[in-house]
Amino acid sequence: MRITAILVAATQVRVAAIFMLFLIALPASASQKVRPWMLEDWTGEAPHLADLGLRPQELARALDNRLLTFAHPERPVSLPGANGPRHFSNARFITTVARVDLPVQTLRRKMRDFSSYKTFFPMLTGSDVEVMNGKNQLVRFRIEIPMPALASFVIDFRFKQKLEDDGSISGVMIDGEAKSLVAMIGGMTDELKDQPVMTRWEFLPVSKNQSLLVFTYWDRVDFKNYFSRKLLEQYPELHVVGPYMISAGAVESIRHKYSIPVSNPVRTGIPDWSGLALLQPYMERLSAFGHVGILEPEHALSEMTTQKPLRYSVLATRVAAPSARARGMMTDYPYLPDVMKELEGIEVNDRGREVDLDLDIRFAFMVIRFSLDMGLRNTWVSPERLEFRRTSGGLARLSGAAEWHPLPDNPHSLVLTTIAHEVGDEAPLVLRLAHRIVERIPFAEALAGMGVQIVVMERMKPWVEKQVAGSGWPSHRQ
Repeated sequence: MRITAILVAATQVRVAAIFMLFLIALPASASQKVRPWMLEDWTGEAPHLADLGLRPQELARALDNRLLTFAHPERPVSLPGANGPRHFSNARFITTVARVDLPVQTLRRKMRDFSSYKTFFPMLTGSDVEVMNGKNQLVRFRIEIPMPALASFVIDFRFKQKLEDDGSISGVMIDGEAKSLVAMIGGMTDELKDQPVMTRWEFLPVSKNQSLLVFTYWDRVDFKNYFSRKLLEQYPELHVVGPYMISAGAVESIRHKYSIPVSNPVRTGIPDWSGLALLQPYMERLSAFGHVGILEPEHALSEMTTQKPLRYSVLATRVAAPSARARGMMTDYPYLPDVMKELEGIEVNDRGREVDLDLDIRFAFMVIRFSLDMGLRNTWVSPERLEFRRTSGGLARLSGAAEWHPLPDNPHSLVLTTIAHEVGDEAPLVLRLAHRIVERIPFAEALAGMGVQIVVMERMKPWVEKQVAGSGWPSHRQ
């Protein structure tokens, strides 16, 4: 969708910001002391997959080798703390699931070995068990984020991990702080204290040699330093994006380690609604609680291709508007700058089935500023589906699609957006530097695409619903 493409120019900057702001929510150079409350027995309150009535074997069959991420209904939770339990209302957990080609006993054993986590997750350079008390373990982790031309951004943090009787692993953040010159200059060294984070890993059998890996995550980050506050004020959507990225990134790290790229893919081209037939009921149902994201499988580089195949992300968002109305509003191009503040100008050449757009994109945050001109060709391949591709501009490659479908027995619609991109060597310097920060993560661009889709739909959804409710949309096509 050309709307999605507008924010791709800032993709790598925002993904780097997400890692800076949300991964450090998993604390750091924590105090050396171990307080009694840190090892007191505690039962995690993060939801299970079964809470939504989802069956592992059926879900694994629908997923195939994809990854699925979605939200739960909001719920109250309590976390242990130095001064007693801390209570939070309206906690919205994000769950990510993927099929892993390991027996469930093997997968569970590997994930209970917390000292080996540094071999699983990109940028995690340390993982050590400090102390054990029955089924409770206090684990210290270290994340190192390389900063171009600067020292690494170092985050040490401690997590209490509980081996639950049902085989899952519950986690709660204990303490931590960021270290390094970057953290000191940014005033971030104490940002990780008392930040509530709760997790759950589940390992569910699918077959003799396959398991369903499930990771559920929630945080309530409240950064106080000037840089973080200004970034979240300018881009409040990062509050939503962060948990999705962390949950999906954690599962994809494990799935990526124990799988190989698809060498002879059955599915080629831009994913569409019909190709997701088995996942359609899940998207329709789970979209009631928030965005539903899908990462398509990674494809191997074949002998017949010179470029690495693009990896697509798909996002399903429920919008309180009839599908035809939502489609008309979201493709009324002169309105786009009203929704996308980064879009300074747009030229439209509408030829009916094909529409060419020339976009003038400006990104500015504090001292970080850059502009990007981009040409897109949008093609209506059916009345419900619009595909787009880059024709010019700083990004090396960009393609995707948007679809609008009515929900069964519901006046609302499901908006399906799909995107894949490659930054390349001709992108603005800021984007290339940001790309270098996350290049250790082999699936960073796919996750970045999903993050951009969430930002776009976090803006587009309320705008469409407001216009529909107030009938305030005089189409430029009239």
